[in-house]
Amino acid sequence: MNSNMGQPQAPIQMWPPQTTSTNQQMGPSSTHARCPFCKVDIYTSTSRKATSTAWWSCIILFFCGCVLGCCLIPCCMDSCNVVNHKCPNCGTFMGQYRP
Repeated sequence: MNSNMGQPQAPIQMWPPQTTSTNQQMGPSSTHARCPFCKVDIYTSTSRKATSTAWWSCIILFFCGCVLGCCLIPCCMDSCNVVNHKCPNCGTFMGQYRP
């Protein structure tokens, strides 16, 4: 016979405590976050990508006479780039920063 028949059982505790992921604001640089996929506390890895507005600006500048590389200036401006944040552990896309 089981000796625990009349006694209530203690609840099972999970370790580490489970947290719900919230949408946190990503900035222009690496951000401390918890990956929703692998559940690890990380600093995001970032990569910059030129927006379509930057490329259209380059084309317009090229046709206006900026042919010696000056037409690529919009691709170097922070205001014309988006910053993608990924988990360095598993590679999951975590968010994007648009200035």
